Amino acid sequence: MEDTHGRRVVPDGGNTGEDGTTSDDAAVGGEDAGETDRTAVVRELYDAIPFHRSLELEVLVVTPRHAETKIPFDDALVGNPDLQVLHGGIISSIVDLTGAAVFIGERGDYTPTVDLRVNYLEAAGKQPLYATSTVERSGENIGVASVEVESGDTVCATGTGVYKLGN
Repeated sequence: MEDTHGRRVVPDGGNTGEDGTTSDDAAVGGEDAGETDRTAVVRELYDAIPFHRSLELEVLVVTPRHAETKIPFDDALVGNPDLQVLHGGIISSIVDLTGAAVFIGERGDYTPTVDLRVNYLEAAGKQPLYATSTVERSGENIGVASVEVESGDTVCATGTGVYKLGN
């Protein structure tokens, strides 16, 4: 079974290519995904938050350097009823949550957002949102992730999140 991006969906929610590798294997240097998969940790923490549940946020995959999430389209998320496009707050939420996911998976705990930059490129229409994050920098106290958000076949937003990692 494939999702709208041509990725084969496997029962545990991960995405597997035709060669049997997960979509994030290259991002972690080809390491065994079983050793680096942090998806279950992030799902458990995110599912405990009522706001995340109200968005129907799906954590698709999380590794130490990469995360993918999805928010299905819902009429309740529309910000402009005349144009039937999603509210910008939904876009910024998926940028923030996807960027934080890699660090939350690593820590096994929530991490505060220090700074969030969102570039709205196109209107997000009546399709699910898919977001992909990549770690740009990770230090003792601060982590930075870049995020790309797609609506249909269009990149509708990009962003950068800065997250507090230390105490």
